[in-house]
Amino acid sequence: MRVMVIVKATKNSEAGVMPSEKLLADMGKYNEELVKAGVMLAGEGLHPSSRGKRVVFSGGKKSVVDGPSPKQKSSSPASGSGR
Repeated sequence: MRVMVIVKATKNSEAGVMPSEKLLADMGKYNEELVKAGVMLAGEGLHPSSRGKRVVFSGGKKSVVDGPSPKQKSSSPASGSGR
């Protein structure tokens, strides 16, 4: 079984503010337990949504939208893959 653990974004996390030292230590300990149990495959963090892109499909057309805002960057076709 595979799972993805996602922590809901906050104003601080979107601004790049790091969690407290205690929370980081607790998360590190938990991650170590997952690695030792053989269930953790990767632990890279994600960038804030403000640095992301959104691909929108509407009416047979594709467009790319910057981050969480509705401002459209282009109407060029885009493709990508992920797992």
